[in-house]
Amino acid sequence: MLKPNVQNFAETFAAWAARPDLGIGAAIREEARVTLVDTLACTVIGTPERQALAAMEAMAFGLSAGSVQPTGGGAMLSLHGAALVNGVRTHAIDFDDYELSGSSHASAPILGALFALAQKVPMTVDRICEAWLVGYETVIWMGKALGYGHYDIGWHSTSTLGPIGTAAACARALGLSPFQMANAMALAASSSAGLKMQFGFDAKAIHAGLAAESGLRAALLARGNATGNCNLWDSDFGFARVYGTAESIGFSAMMQEMELGRAVELFPVVRKLWPSCAYTHRPIHGAEALHRRLAPGDEIASIRVRMPEPFHRVAGFGVPTNDAEARFSVRYCVVTGLTTGHVVPEDFRPARFSDPERQRMTAAVELDLYRLPKGDPGDIGPSTPETITVTLADGRVLEQVTSDVPGGVAMPMTRAQLLRKVADCGCSAALAERFLEADGAAPLDEIGILAQHHPAA
Repeated sequence: MLKPNVQNFAETFAAWAARPDLGIGAAIREEARVTLVDTLACTVIGTPERQALAAMEAMAFGLSAGSVQPTGGGAMLSLHGAALVNGVRTHAIDFDDYELSGSSHASAPILGALFALAQKVPMTVDRICEAWLVGYETVIWMGKALGYGHYDIGWHSTSTLGPIGTAAACARALGLSPFQMANAMALAASSSAGLKMQFGFDAKAIHAGLAAESGLRAALLARGNATGNCNLWDSDFGFARVYGTAESIGFSAMMQEMELGRAVELFPVVRKLWPSCAYTHRPIHGAEALHRRLAPGDEIASIRVRMPEPFHRVAGFGVPTNDAEARFSVRYCVVTGLTTGHVVPEDFRPARFSDPERQRMTAAVELDLYRLPKGDPGDIGPSTPETITVTLADGRVLEQVTSDVPGGVAMPMTRAQLLRKVADCGCSAALAERFLEADGAAPLDEIGILAQHHPAA
C-alpha cells in the first residue's frame, strides 16, 4: 500500500502505477485472473449481438486489411477498432462485472482494450492482470472522489471514468513512464462522456467500446509524448467541478484516504449471475426465492416491489419491447423469476419477453419507491433493502426482503459458478482453469485463452 504525499491525482497515482512492483499480494492477483476469465466469457457471448454487429461493421468500413482480431472472432481490424468492438461485445448483454465506488462497469473497457493490445504487445499472465488492476484502481478512486451523485445526476460512469481507467491500464501494459501515464489519464479525460439516458438503447453497450478505444488512444498518444493538463482534476473548472455534485468530496480530500493497491479489497468486483442491469439482481434473487415457496396450483393475484427510487430510475422500464428494455425492467425480471424460478439468458430474447402472460403480469406489478437516506452512498446493500410482496388468490401473502447482492461481497461468485458461466457463454472451462492456475510469468498467447471464438463469428 502506498499513501499519497502530493495533491495531484494523476501524478500521484502514476508514481505508484508505473512502478515495477505494485506491492500487491496473491489474493489480489487471483481476483485479477478471475476478472479476466469472467470478462472474456462475456465478450465471447456478446459477439453475435446487434450492438456488436453494428460496431464490427462500423470499424471494418473502408478498412482493406487490419492486423488485430476482436476477441470472439471475426474479421481483422485496426488496433483501435478491435478495442472498440471488444468493449461493445463485453457489455452487449450486460453480463459483465461492475463496481460500487464509481457505479461503473470497469472491466469492459479496460479489458476490451487490453485484449486488443495483447495482440501487438507480448504479455504474460501477470502483465495483463497488473494492467487491469491499475485501471480498476483508477476507476475506484475517481468514483470515491465524485461519489454516487456523479452517476445519480445522469452520467454513465462506464463512459466517463472508463476512458481514464483504460488509459492508465494501457499505459501500464505499454511500460510507459509515470510522466507519460499521468498525461495519458489527462488526455483520456477529454473523452469522458455518455448519459444514462441512453440506457435501453444500443448506445449503452457502445459506450463501453468507445471508452476502450479512447482510453487506448490516449495511452498511445502519451507514448508519443503528447501531453494533457495533469492539474485538471480539482481545479476551479476541472473534472470534479464539472462532473461532480455538491456532495462530491473531490480529489484532494479523496487522496487523504486513498490506499493504492487496495481497491480490490476495499471495493470488490461484483460479478453477475444474470445478464441484466445490476439493479435487477436483488429483485431476481428475491423472486427466485419466492418461487421456491410457491406450491403447484398457487395463483398470483398481485406483486408489489418496494425499492429505492434512484435504482428504479435506472432499471425502470415496464413491459419491454426489446432485449435492452427487458434487461432494465425490474418488473419484468421479478415476473420472470417468480414464474420460472431461474432467470436465464434466453429470457431476454423476444420469444420470452413478448409472451402475452409475462407481459400481462409485468404490466400489473406495483411499485413502492422510496428515497435513499440523506448521505447514503448509493450502494446496493443493507442500507437500501428491497422487498417483494406476493399476494395469492387464496389471500395468503408471501414476502421476501433482500439486502445483499448476489456476486457481491456477502455472496461472492464461487469458482464453480464462474466455470459454469464460462461454459454457458460458449468458452472453454478447461482453458479458464489453465489460466487461473498458470505461472504469472507464462506468456499469455501460449495459454491460448484469448483465442476463443464464438460459433457465429
